[in-house]
Amino acid sequence: MAPPNMFAFLSEYQLTVPEIKGSYVELDCRDLFPGHQSPLCSKLREDLGISCTSVQVTHCPYSYAVVIDGTAFGRLAYSGDCRPSSRFALAGNGADVLIHEATFEDGMQEEAVLKKHSTVGEAIGIASKMDAKTLILTHFSQRYPKIPPVNRNESDAKAMSVPIAFAFDFMRVTPTSLHLATKLTPALRLLYPGQEDDRTAAKNDMVVDPKE
Repeated sequence: MAPPNMFAFLSEYQLTVPEIKGSYVELDCRDLFPGHQSPLCSKLREDLGISCTSVQVTHCPYSYAVVIDGTAFGRLAYSGDCRPSSRFALAGNGADVLIHEATFEDGMQEEAVLKKHSTVGEAIGIASKMDAKTLILTHFSQRYPKIPPVNRNESDAKAMSVPIAFAFDFMRVTPTSLHLATKLTPALRLLYPGQEDDRTAAKNDMVVDPKE
């Protein structure tokens, strides 16, 4: 499942690594738009029990977000690299897990707009619009080797309550461990200390479930 330029790359790469030829089936993201789905979508439902919808997003050409139903997590929404998308929020409504890029900290919105990425706060805003049950933030700029602060909108009840996990290299989560991942942020801040007020950051980290 990829944009068309990825398949062009794989075709060329087969000349170097012929073993990959025939090891995959091409499913173009453009064939996953609502109302224009490829016959391969039926095969996905039959063989894997999942259904997929793609949404074109603002980044580079052929950039798509995707919503997958029927996974072990339930409804899974993945933004890819992009600016915040209301269409994506609508397509992924009620997602059990939203994985959203958060390249820049809040306060760096001009740079985020220029480079067509999202800030932490914008990603949380999409989680709120989507009514996502859990948010996993990823794709942080390598220029900022720390866990970015979380500034929740106190006037937005959904933004205040959504559990947030920060992704890191080689991270693996399961449906049963996902809840634990949202509790790791204070420990991760100790591994990647920053300049922000630790007490404020810790307070915001802990606002994940008003029922607890």
